[in-house]
Amino acid sequence: MNVMDWRFLVTIIITIALGVVTIVLALKLARKRQPVWAYKTTKIIGLGSDAPPELKLTFNERLVSDVYQTRLIFFNKGNEPILKDDVTEGIVIHFEEADILRQPTILAMSRKGIEVSVKQVVRDGDNAIEIDFKYLDHNDGAVIEVLHTTSQGVKASGNIIGTNKIRYIGEFVPSYDRPLVNVVMRMALYVVMPIVAIGVLFWPSRKEEIPNESVYIVVMLVLLFYMIGLGVAPFIRVRRFPRWSVVKS
Repeated sequence: MNVMDWRFLVTIIITIALGVVTIVLALKLARKRQPVWAYKTTKIIGLGSDAPPELKLTFNERLVSDVYQTRLIFFNKGNEPILKDDVTEGIVIHFEEADILRQPTILAMSRKGIEVSVKQVVRDGDNAIEIDFKYLDHNDGAVIEVLHTTSQGVKASGNIIGTNKIRYIGEFVPSYDRPLVNVVMRMALYVVMPIVAIGVLFWPSRKEEIPNESVYIVVMLVLLFYMIGLGVAPFIRVRRFPRWSVVKS
């Protein structure tokens, strides 16, 4: 394969790669409301099946057999703000067949200005909590703690103009940022990859100027693929939960 063939092949590869990056960025930057939630439930107190009947467990002078802690997060993952007036049906988290043992607690919120509040309610026969707010910009929301007895399931209900549903995104396990890794990846996308691509595209036309030309081309192509992978990764592997959601136990 001659130099011109290699240039054509590399041009096609770069065109496809840039097309993929453009599509990913367009989807990421699309203006939309996207309310999401997640939760994790942990048993903190309980009586085993082999406990003697004389053993009693109380919580705030209330007789219980077990106590569970559920930490949940609700936030706007989209880029379009959600206003209080956009909520046409209250945002409610249902604890099916469970008793809520005290008023829910807000452990963290993105900022005070959003004025998140939460209260215990009963909806559709379930003990539940209702979340209220003034507005939610991108990644605005709150982490809430609920103490309750055994639940047969946790689900969300509500309606917000401009959205199909409040989407559940899995177990709530906050993670920390890796800023240095993100910087390196973006440098690879915006600096190193274009330099390598230009070097390959403007290959000297005379073989004698570069020894072992085929090996050199293979090395450059491998490096190009590697840099594309590093560059696209930050846009595909997005943090599931915002930085402010990390709550120390």
